[in-house]
Amino acid sequence: MAEKTGHMTIVTILYISFWGSLLLVWWAYVGYFVTMWILSVVRPRPVNKKDYFPQLSVIITAYNEEKRIAQKIENSLSLNYPKSKLEILVVSDASTDATDTIVKSFADRNITLLTASVREGKHSAQHRGLQVAVGEIVVVTDATTFLERDALSKIVRSYADPSVGCVSGEDRTETAGGELAGEGAYVKYEMKLRSFEERVDSIVGASGCFFSVRKLLCSAWIDEMSSDFYMPIVAKMNGYRAVVDHEAFGVYRVVNDSAREFERKVRTVVHGLEVLFHFKGIMNPFKYGGYAFQMISHKLCRWLVPFALIIAVATNLALVNHGWFYQLTLAAQALVYLLALAGYLIRRLQRFAPFKIPLFFSMVNLSILLAWYKYLSGNKYVVWESTKR
Repeated sequence: MAEKTGHMTIVTILYISFWGSLLLVWWAYVGYFVTMWILSVVRPRPVNKKDYFPQLSVIITAYNEEKRIAQKIENSLSLNYPKSKLEILVVSDASTDATDTIVKSFADRNITLLTASVREGKHSAQHRGLQVAVGEIVVVTDATTFLERDALSKIVRSYADPSVGCVSGEDRTETAGGELAGEGAYVKYEMKLRSFEERVDSIVGASGCFFSVRKLLCSAWIDEMSSDFYMPIVAKMNGYRAVVDHEAFGVYRVVNDSAREFERKVRTVVHGLEVLFHFKGIMNPFKYGGYAFQMISHKLCRWLVPFALIIAVATNLALVNHGWFYQLTLAAQALVYLLALAGYLIRRLQRFAPFKIPLFFSMVNLSILLAWYKYLSGNKYVVWESTKR
């Protein structure tokens, strides 16, 4: 009898683990998205935007960007914003190529170069710019991201609403010789989710390529962590909202080098985990209410998906003799990973959705799994090599 009871307990645990893992995956990618969509319709909180032109400082960080920095500066100078209220700072993180020389050639066009003698990383370089910036609002952008002509005037208009402390731009991707599996669609998915979060209250992360913040919030700057993730958190902790302007576009090129793109994803998640656990108090629903729910759902649950996928396969294998349904779910899981493997081994198959979607999903979650390992091992990625786009 005891043996039978023990067996039933094990089977029950397997059932709970299997369905719980599938529920986590569903919630992270579908359930939370749908919930935020419904909330954005039922109880929207609009931003009171209007034309507004505060003193603005644009900080461009660069490391060995001699091939693109002139184009980036020309792009910045062409933006439709009052020149008397615009400051452009280029921070070179100890570049060893001609980046500094090229930036200096723009000195007569009011471009300020700041240099570091030792590489300290992107976020430290941003902080270096903040220390001399005079703007009420600070815009942070990468040397690899090009802004549309009215991007600055669009991104600052939300600050006419005194409840807003941080505004993200909207990411747009362009391809060079073909889009990396699923990346463009995934960016669109993330942008749509951000739009729902903003309508409800506040986004949980800004665009790392192009975002802005009130300078008064920047005393909380942390050199070793991802500012695009923690500044929306800092804004919320200080009673402000973090929102998106969906007409302020920053355009970057999708990487076609899968190895480099995979490494970028790993690095991004490692940085995200550092921020999430440094600011773990933001996940306290008794203090931060719905925003804690958003942070747990959008970030923590998403980063737990790889473990849920492993549990789903392991428990499904253990339950395979418990009926045709579990045989079907195991076959479905196997098919997804076989399609991903085929897409990885035969590159031309990545043009077709049945291969590129499973491949992208698998690679994203593999990168998250590796990121957990690196985070727990203490790998911080403080300095970075620019992803060649």
